[in-house]
Amino acid sequence: MTLPVDHIHNLDSYITNEGEAFESVADSELVSMDLWVPSECVAVHTIDAPSAPRRKWEELIPWILEDRLLQPIEDMHFVVSGQTPEGQLQILVVSQLEMQHWQRIAKNSGVVAKSMYPDYMALPYEADRISVGWRDGVCLVRYGVMDGFAASTDMAWPLVQSLLDDDSSLKVSLSIPSDLSVPESITDRADINDSEVDWQFSALPSQCNLLTGEFKSAVSSASLLKWLPTAGLGVLTILLTAMYLQIASANILGQISLVENRLTQNYSRLFQGKRSAASDVKVEAEKKLSDLMSQRISLNAEPVASLMAVEKLMTGCGCQLKGLQYEQEALVIQVQNGSALKKRNLNIPGYQIAVTQIPGDDENAIELRLSPSKLEAAQ
Repeated sequence: MTLPVDHIHNLDSYITNEGEAFESVADSELVSMDLWVPSECVAVHTIDAPSAPRRKWEELIPWILEDRLLQPIEDMHFVVSGQTPEGQLQILVVSQLEMQHWQRIAKNSGVVAKSMYPDYMALPYEADRISVGWRDGVCLVRYGVMDGFAASTDMAWPLVQSLLDDDSSLKVSLSIPSDLSVPESITDRADINDSEVDWQFSALPSQCNLLTGEFKSAVSSASLLKWLPTAGLGVLTILLTAMYLQIASANILGQISLVENRLTQNYSRLFQGKRSAASDVKVEAEKKLSDLMSQRISLNAEPVASLMAVEKLMTGCGCQLKGLQYEQEALVIQVQNGSALKKRNLNIPGYQIAVTQIPGDDENAIELRLSPSKLEAAQ
């Protein structure tokens, strides 16, 4: 499995180790990687920020650095990597030919470079400390957030010594092969070990990415075509899901409308009056049922219950009502011409009936006293 980060000098091993997977690099699928590149090909310059608007800096910076460069500015690639606390710009400068060469190496190894960083930035940074590492006969030196270089030992040690001479408080960390000779003036102030730079797990300094401008990494057409079917299926799935939700929503709305119509129709069948809206059916139905319950309680209470009970008995009797009153928990009815009523079976379930003649009147003037039986009254 290809690691996502490594030094460009190690790419040859990926072809050798992959075997059949890289038999034809041109036909194989390119692997995206972040790459460390040789710092000896990259120069770091510090300049005052131009007074022009920031959008003009890209055009002005090459001309500001023209006198410091040995090559024509049109042949160089410039990257603004940051600013010092004093506001000065830190510029990385590398030959365009080197950039093209590194990209060609990557492509020939079956790799598309997502980013490229000067390899001295792979060393750890600690304030007031110079970190020195080793890479195939080259010393890597880092002594600031952005400051550092790569050089052979005959150039690197004098430069490190000059840094120590300028600031006696600086400490030194040397991660170099055990057989490498180091000047005694440096070893006296150094912590020495033989650990190697871990290219895969070193922190990537995103502000130092050299792949900017015309060298900016782009997704290969092969990789893009690979994702097109997946993207198409994803879009199709989203469209089908949206259509399903729309249809399901329309069906649910139709069912809700049907239920509301049935609800209002059933309400109208049960209760007279104006048809209520579906949202008001519950409240109106509860109100109607409460009214009906109150009416039922009233009809079952005396004297209304006695009047309803005696209704069948009095129907078609041909008598005339003379008086009606409710006294001592009994309904008293006085009638005239009650001869037909005398002949009837004066029996009403749940009630006791007493019939007497009205004093001082003819024999057909009678008085009926209707009172609930004791059992019914107790219930």
